[in-house]
Amino acid sequence: MKRINKQQIIVPLEFSVACAIYKVEIVEVLQVFSDHVRLYDTMREDYCEGFSEATRTVGSYVRAKRKRPVHSKAMRNCGALLISCLSNIKVLATKKAGLTAIKREKTRPLVNMIFDAMERIYTISDTLYLDEYSAIKLNKDFCVLCEAHNCYPKEFLEYFMGRISAADAHAHKGLKLTYDNFTFSLFSNIAEGFGGNNPKAYRLTETELNFFGRMEELHLGLYIIRNLEERTNILREIYLAHYLATTQN
Repeated sequence: MKRINKQQIIVPLEFSVACAIYKVEIVEVLQVFSDHVRLYDTMREDYCEGFSEATRTVGSYVRAKRKRPVHSKAMRNCGALLISCLSNIKVLATKKAGLTAIKREKTRPLVNMIFDAMERIYTISDTLYLDEYSAIKLNKDFCVLCEAHNCYPKEFLEYFMGRISAADAHAHKGLKLTYDNFTFSLFSNIAEGFGGNNPKAYRLTETELNFFGRMEELHLGLYIIRNLEERTNILREIYLAHYLATTQN
């Protein structure tokens, strides 16, 4: 079994490329994602912007990783408390009456109880550093879900980043194909200001101005490419070249 370096977060190249194209900081995107991972939203069926996509992304990773249920190492001494708190959270999550935001907030004491009772095996710290200048603050829901599924925080974060590809998304859009990637939907919303990450007034470099100026012409030229994989690969090469040009300047 491949060992996981629990400290170092590996940022996929395509995620870095997407952040460069959408003009968002990597740490800001990851912070908004982690902020919207909540226990409450693992148990509710109706949609809530941001919370649904973030929590579904974590659930998707857990299902892909685990072929069968496993016992949480962190919860071995607080099983009864865990079951009681989860039952109460489920009551709130499935209750029809009441505002979602208020019901989610009411789960806070329950999450705190689990957090205080569990062992900190996979989430030794609430702060996760990308580098010496940037860090992500993990909320208690995120930490509880990590411990419940025996996962390091970096596993959830890297899975989220691994589902982001501007080339893949744009190729689907250009061919008018359904793009059923809820993780990318969250990323796109964050780039547009969701989660408090308000769009900033950036001053584009000459390289960026040239690139965005060529985008419309580029997509017109791609019209004859009707194969999804071929179109995605072409866009991937173009976007990568742009990324390398901007990061090397």
